[in-house]
Amino acid sequence: MDNLRPFQIGLLIVFGLIAVGSVFMLAAFQGFSINAVNPYGDRVVLWGTFPAKPFTDAIQEISGSDKDFLVVEYVELDARTFESELVDAIAEGTAPDAIILSHEDLVSLRSKLQPVPYDVFSERMLRDTYVDGGEIFARSDGLYALPFFVDPIVMYWNRDLFSSSGLAKPPATWEQLTDMVSQVTLRDATRNILQATVAFGDYQNVVRFKEVILTLLQQSGSRLVEEGDTKYMVAIDSAAGDDGRQPLTNTLQFFVEFSNSSSPLYSWNRTFQDDTSAFLAEKLALYFSYGSEAERLREQNPNFNFDVVSMPQGAGATVKRVYGKFYGLALVKASANQQGAYRALLKFSEAETTAKLAESFSVAPAHRSTLSEGAADPVRQTVFSQALIARGWLDPGAEKSLDIFGQMIDDVVSGRQKVSGAALDTVRRLELAF
Repeated sequence: MDNLRPFQIGLLIVFGLIAVGSVFMLAAFQGFSINAVNPYGDRVVLWGTFPAKPFTDAIQEISGSDKDFLVVEYVELDARTFESELVDAIAEGTAPDAIILSHEDLVSLRSKLQPVPYDVFSERMLRDTYVDGGEIFARSDGLYALPFFVDPIVMYWNRDLFSSSGLAKPPATWEQLTDMVSQVTLRDATRNILQATVAFGDYQNVVRFKEVILTLLQQSGSRLVEEGDTKYMVAIDSAAGDDGRQPLTNTLQFFVEFSNSSSPLYSWNRTFQDDTSAFLAEKLALYFSYGSEAERLREQNPNFNFDVVSMPQGAGATVKRVYGKFYGLALVKASANQQGAYRALLKFSEAETTAKLAESFSVAPAHRSTLSEGAADPVRQTVFSQALIARGWLDPGAEKSLDIFGQMIDDVVSGRQKVSGAALDTVRRLELAF
C-alpha cells in the first residue's frame, strides 16, 4: 500500500470513530450497552386492588418512550385479602416494591411503608400538585404515598320521583332535604313506607352509612382524629376551635331521626333490603355513594332516569366538605429496590397517565391541573368538583370503624343508649381501636 498522506490518515481516523460510535449507538438503542443500568432496577412489582388491564396498558404505553419501564409489573389482588397477603409476603421475604394504598389503610399499614422524606418530595410540591385532601398521606415523618385517585361521595337522585312529587331540583342543602321529606315520602294508613326520600337512620341496610356520617362530621367542623407526638388523638366529638359544639352527637341525632317512626322525618326502616336495591327499584328518591358507582348503576338499570349531583351542605356553610376515599402510590419498607420503585411511582403519578387511569376506574385524578381542566361528561364533572372539597380521615381500620359506627347507630335505634351516651362510647371505642 502506498504511503498515506497525513490528510488521508486523518480522514480514516474520523471515519473509524464514526463507525465505532455508530456501533455503540445501535447497541444502546437495542438496549445492550456495556455500562447500561436500568434506572428502575431489575424489577418493580406494584400491588393494588384495581383491575389489572388498565395498568398493564399504561405500562406498555409508557414503555413506548421509556423502554426501561418494562421491568414494572402490576399485580391485582382481592381487596378482601389485600392486607393479610401483604403482611404474609413481607414475612416471607416476597413483598412487593410498592402498593396502591387507600387512606383508610394508612394507619394499619403505616409500619410497613417507607415514607418519602420532605427534602426529596417537599410539602410545597405536594400542595401545588395535588388536591388538598391528598395531604392525608403527609405525616410528621414524611409523605407515605403520592396522591393518585380520589373517589368522593356524591348524591344520586331519581328525576322521575322528584318530578312526580312536584319538585324540579334535588336538595342543595340539608335544610332543603328535610323540608321535602313529607312531599316525597309515601306511607300507607299504618305508616308503612312505600316510597322513601332518603335512606338515613339505620346501618344494616344503608351501604354507605359510615361515609355519610363522616361527611356530616366534616361539615360540622369535627376534628376527627389528629396525630400526636406518640399516639393518635380521637377528637371526633370536638369542633375546630373548641367552641363547645359536639359534632358527633349532633350528627348522630340528625341521622337517626329518619328512622324514628314518630318523627316527621321518618323515611327509612329495616323492611327495605338495602338502599342500593331500593334506589335501583325506584323506591328511593336519594342515594348516597361513591362517584365511581354511577356506571355500575347504569348497567344494572339502563332505563333508570337518575342523575348525579353534589352532596348537600349546610345552608350557612362557607366552606364545603364531603367525604372521599383517597388512593396513593406507596413504597413498601421491605422492598430491596426502593430507589427504582420510587422512580416508577413518579412515572405512574404523572398527570397524563393518572388522568387516563382515573377515567378507566370512574374516579377523579388527584392532580389539580387535570381537575382544573374539567370534564365534558356531566357525571365526571360532578366527581371532579367533589374531589376538590373531599377529605379523608385517619381511620384505625376500615372494618374496625365500620363496626364502631354501626354499633353506635344500633345502640340508639334499639333504645339501648341515648344519643349522647352512644357518642361518648364511640369515642372510647375509637381510642381503643388505635
